[in-house]
Amino acid sequence: MPDIRFNEAAYSALADESVLDCLLRHEQSIPHACKSGVCQACLVKAVDNDAPEQAKKALKPTLQAQGYALACQWVPDADTNVSLPSLNECSVAVRIRSIEPLNHRVVRVRLDVVDDNSMFEYFPGQYLTLSNAHGISRSYSIANNFAEDGCIELHVQKMPQGQFTEWLFSAAKPGDVLHVRGPAGDCFYTNAEQEDFPILLAGTGTGLAPLYGILHEALRQGHRGSIQLFHGGFTARDLYCVNELRELSMQYPQFRYHPSSLHAAEEGHGAVETGALDEVILRHLEPATLASTRVYLCGAPDLVHQLRKKIFLKGAKSSNIYCDPFIERRVAAAA
Repeated sequence: MPDIRFNEAAYSALADESVLDCLLRHEQSIPHACKSGVCQACLVKAVDNDAPEQAKKALKPTLQAQGYALACQWVPDADTNVSLPSLNECSVAVRIRSIEPLNHRVVRVRLDVVDDNSMFEYFPGQYLTLSNAHGISRSYSIANNFAEDGCIELHVQKMPQGQFTEWLFSAAKPGDVLHVRGPAGDCFYTNAEQEDFPILLAGTGTGLAPLYGILHEALRQGHRGSIQLFHGGFTARDLYCVNELRELSMQYPQFRYHPSSLHAAEEGHGAVETGALDEVILRHLEPATLASTRVYLCGAPDLVHQLRKKIFLKGAKSSNIYCDPFIERRVAAAA
């Protein structure tokens, strides 16, 4: 069996075991989260050897050229030597500008890039991996346009037993420095030909974050086609940015906002449809235009996959459906 050298020691890997699983089995501290190659928290650097293509293909070419790979996707077939990258090598330092509550369990976090000379470019709707000073990493979708706003906006929901959100909600404060890596993901708005295709945006919880970014980017670029945004919650209290989105729907005639909750809304929440999100969407689908509609689905994986199937069967083209399923991430810190 191959050996994996890490921190000046060698660890024997099992058959078909990834570098990440081997190091964790040997109780080595290495940042990781989703373990599926999505969040890129388990980035390592190959030392005196090359990583296989499978372990590199999700990374930017610039990172691949420097020998970086994802430990969760690297199944070695020979002795392997890896090291952890320093934060300065592959991430950008950011400082918390503000933390603002959006509802009873979601906050809006705005981040400033510390070094004005740092190159940080992304599309609203992509995601990045955020690491705090304790080495705890978590991936979040981007809800705004950095070039326009001069900051990065994230929507963060407090998770039960979530190490990162426990720190963010109880101890983090403006001025704290974190590091971000990324961006990644292809769930974003592009329209080089300035076409007026319809757009359907749908998600639950903080699945609104990438949808919020995509919506604003489409409006900023003057998208002329119809845009519908469906945001669902267990109750109406789980919705957020409701007033902002209602104001946008009055300001832009091509935009329609459909808030919904599984349980009937109490007084004071305005017009909120009742029902499961997929049922609400089906009430408003326009079959005649669905084949040309660009669809963005974000949130819990089961819901995203269910919506994708139903909307495809109703007539949407598979190539026009973009998904960002929020994978359940087991966050860990590097000691």
